Amino acid sequence: ETDEQKVDEFEFEMNDVYCIDVVMSTGEGKGKEAELRHTVYKRNVEANYILKTAKARQFISEVNKRFPALPFSLRAIEDEQVARVGVSEAKRHELLEEYPVLKEKEGQTVAQFKYTVLLLPRGPKRITGLPLGSLETQVKSSLEVKDEEMKKVLATSTNPKKVKKKKAAQDGDKDEKEDS
Repeated sequence: ETDEQKVDEFEFEMNDVYCIDVVMSTGEGKGKEAELRHTVYKRNVEANYILKTAKARQFISEVNKRFPALPFSLRAIEDEQVARVGVSEAKRHELLEEYPVLKEKEGQTVAQFKYTVLLLPRGPKRITGLPLGSLETQVKSSLEVKDEEMKKVLATSTNPKKVKKKKAAQDGDKDEKEDS
C-alpha cells in the first residue's frame, strides 16, 4: 500500500451529514486537472469582500441567495455577462472555490458523481445527487469487495422506505366489522 492509496481511519457518526465524492475512470484512475475553463464553483462562505463593480456585486448577491453553501454551475446564472464579470472579480478576492475539470490519457473517460448523505437512526438517507440510471449497470469495476459484512452494508438502500403501520389500520377495520 503506497502513501497515495492509504486512507486514514474514520468513524461515521449518527446524525451527521457527509458528501460522497465518487470519481471513476476508464484509464488508470489518475485524473489530472485539464486546461479547460472551470464552470462549477462554490461560495467560500468564510471570505467576505465588497466587490467593486455593480455586475460583480449583482453576481455575488445572486450566488449568496441561490447557492449559499452548495456548488453551482455558471449556466445557472441568468445573465451571462454578470456571470463573467462576477466570477473573475470574486475569484480574485477568493470569494469562490473552483471545481476543476479532470482528464485522463487521450481516449479515456473520467466521470464524477457527488451526493449528500444524512446518517439517521433509521438508516442513511441520500438528500442530493442525481440517480445514475442505466449507467449503474454499465459500469464494472476490476476490483471486488470480499468482506461479507461490508457487502451487506453496501447492499442497503441509501433511502430506506418508511414502514407503514398497517396493524393500526387493520385493527380499526376489525372494530368496524364487529360493530356491524
